[in-house]
Amino acid sequence: MKKYTATLLLSTLSLACTQAFAAYPAPEDYVPIKKTEKKTAEAAGGKLPVKYPVEIRTDNKEVKTMLEEYLPLIVQQQEEELDSEQAGFLAEEAPGNVQTMLQTKGYFNGRVTVAPQGSGYTVDVSPGIRTRIDNVGVAIVGDVLQDADLAQYYKNAMENWQLPVGSHFDQSLWSSSKTSVLSAVTRKKYPLAKLSQTQATINPDTHTADLNVLVESERPIYFGDIHISGTQRYPESVVRGMAQFQPGSPYDLDQLLDYQQALEQDGHYSGASVQADFGNMQGDRVPVMVSVEEMKRHKFEAGLRYDSEYGFGGRLGYDYYNLFNRGYVGSLVVDADKYETTLAAGISQPRKSNGHYLTSNVSYTRSTTQNLEKHAVSSGIWRVRDRNHIESRIGIEFLTESSRVPETDYDLGRSHATMLTASWKRQEIETALRPENGYYLDGKIGATLGSLLSSTAIARARAGAGYYFTPENKKIGTFIARGQIGYVYAKENKQVPSSLQFRTGGATSIRGYELDSIGLAGPNGSVLPERALAVVSLEYQYPINRSFSAAVFHDMGDAAPNFKKMTIKHGTGVGVRWFSPVAPFSFDIAYGHHDKKLRWHISLGTRF
Repeated sequence: MKKYTATLLLSTLSLACTQAFAAYPAPEDYVPIKKTEKKTAEAAGGKLPVKYPVEIRTDNKEVKTMLEEYLPLIVQQQEEELDSEQAGFLAEEAPGNVQTMLQTKGYFNGRVTVAPQGSGYTVDVSPGIRTRIDNVGVAIVGDVLQDADLAQYYKNAMENWQLPVGSHFDQSLWSSSKTSVLSAVTRKKYPLAKLSQTQATINPDTHTADLNVLVESERPIYFGDIHISGTQRYPESVVRGMAQFQPGSPYDLDQLLDYQQALEQDGHYSGASVQADFGNMQGDRVPVMVSVEEMKRHKFEAGLRYDSEYGFGGRLGYDYYNLFNRGYVGSLVVDADKYETTLAAGISQPRKSNGHYLTSNVSYTRSTTQNLEKHAVSSGIWRVRDRNHIESRIGIEFLTESSRVPETDYDLGRSHATMLTASWKRQEIETALRPENGYYLDGKIGATLGSLLSSTAIARARAGAGYYFTPENKKIGTFIARGQIGYVYAKENKQVPSSLQFRTGGATSIRGYELDSIGLAGPNGSVLPERALAVVSLEYQYPINRSFSAAVFHDMGDAAPNFKKMTIKHGTGVGVRWFSPVAPFSFDIAYGHHDKKLRWHISLGTRF
């Protein structure tokens, strides 16, 4: 009899709990107060002072915080000016409001009293014992019972279950747990699945709850034809080729989302929408509706920049998005500043359904930094996979280079290398305009096939990483750690192209030193590259306001013939960060401990 009574009680409590939780974001829904011409919080530009103060008395800090934030007797006064009659009406309703909110947190035996105190009120709350989960039952029935992946459906259903046995009952977690169970079934093959029964049976005597969820899978559904709209400039094959599925494949929501993301990231399109059209199903087939917004065939770019080390620079670029009438992208770029001039051209395939495409380029670069003059021609062809913030490349690269120190007889001569390379990059940064949390990883390895088409046998490896952490209380600030490491292997008496070796120093590496000033000291004040690199940077940013932060940092590292011969150089400084709508702007003043000089650096953009 007790069990039956508790189940009936649950029906009332569950309804009340659901209504209370839904009302949290809009507390005015609790009690309809007649609107007047009195002052409102919106007109006052913020919360109004509470005219009839309310004191919450309870030993439970979580309950007290919840009531102070959501109790209509408090919230309504912060939103508009009330008279004594309206406040009194809210006070009469307060015990019921408190009980409803307590039940959403698992307190089903709470006691509440409200009494006048001076011009305001006291609310005494004894929540009682909080209900704990005693049993959880999840069942999936229907055609899914014949599916070979039934165990995987159960595993996915419980991955995001948030009310395990022994935990406290919480209405919001109960709702999200039910949703996660249903989502685990609807995401793959059974999109018509529904919750056929959900029940939370509360036993107020033992303060326990039994949770049960029953999902009816319905029949399996498969993808139908792909219908594409919005294509005018580029062939439909570019759109169709990015789908990871074919008509007849089992329905998979993740594949639809990946399809849309691939289209949005592709240079041919400025926007895309991918949806399953359940309103026009034919049997067990659901059509896929794809709509794209195309970029123009021609794209011109021009830009100016300024950097404290590179000085003024400029870039001109041109892209054509429909080479050979097959959606291939052709690019031309001219980039120049006081140290370096680059001319480059490239061709890329449209991205395929698996995220793969081929790309190639050829470039000429002339540069002079730290009194080392280089002329280099490079080219390569790569197979690229770019999906879900991960870019990986496998390819073959060719580099030929001549370098010398001007106004001296020191000539490093010409060298060349043909290398098989592989690179990998992952970026999980919340926002590039103001990085606060996340990380990036990147690495590249390459090697020649002995001396085949190369001056000598070479092997090269490089890696970089960065981590951003901002506590939940963003006023504390942001902590940043970065690192770089690299090494080139070749015989000591053999010439290696300097572009494959390392120098460091400057705004993007060790601040407090000139650009590329850390390396091997050469003739006429030049700095030559070395074969080993290691750099570590630690930075703390303290927020001044939404757009500016102050920074303090310490960088360290060296470039040397090998890691054992490194003499670590240190740079320490302070700076200002302006998070502009275009890109982060940095101004730093740093002290180079090695040469005991103070230098300033300006840079635009974020290093990852």
